[in-house]
Amino acid sequence: MIFARGAFPAGFGGIFVEAKDRYLAIAVLAFGLVYTIAAWNLPRAPVGNPFGPVYFPLGLGLLVTIIGSLMLLQSSKSQVKEEKTIGKHGKYASRIIIVLLLCVGYALVFRVLGFLISTLAFLSAFLIILNGLKKWFLSVSIALLYTLGVWYLFEKVFLINLP
Repeated sequence: MIFARGAFPAGFGGIFVEAKDRYLAIAVLAFGLVYTIAAWNLPRAPVGNPFGPVYFPLGLGLLVTIIGSLMLLQSSKSQVKEEKTIGKHGKYASRIIIVLLLCVGYALVFRVLGFLISTLAFLSAFLIILNGLKKWFLSVSIALLYTLGVWYLFEKVFLINLP
């Protein structure tokens, strides 16, 4: 087993023992596959090794796909009885689906809206989903600071233009 119950300190519990972990494993696997396909479709370098810009993203995508596969395998081998209600599983599944849709939407609007607007909207929505609507101001503030910080770092320090 990859992550067996008792492999972590007391109170941590087994990681891949509930149905919600199966949903997470499927989401990680799907993300890894989509990322790997997108990495393979990156433009080739006109000078030097044409696959140079593709190696790292492709390796990362394959690694995430392998991890998702291992997570799915581990969760399917688990013989622990599920004690959670169906409503709670639906809550986790809907969050995962919403986050996946947010990621796809972010990728689609990134070039159209540019880095600042699309990243701010994506991170705000993502953090609101994680933290709840009651903490919307904190979520939007963190998203704004992070977006501006990354923009400043790339534009002013690294002198790399973002879309």
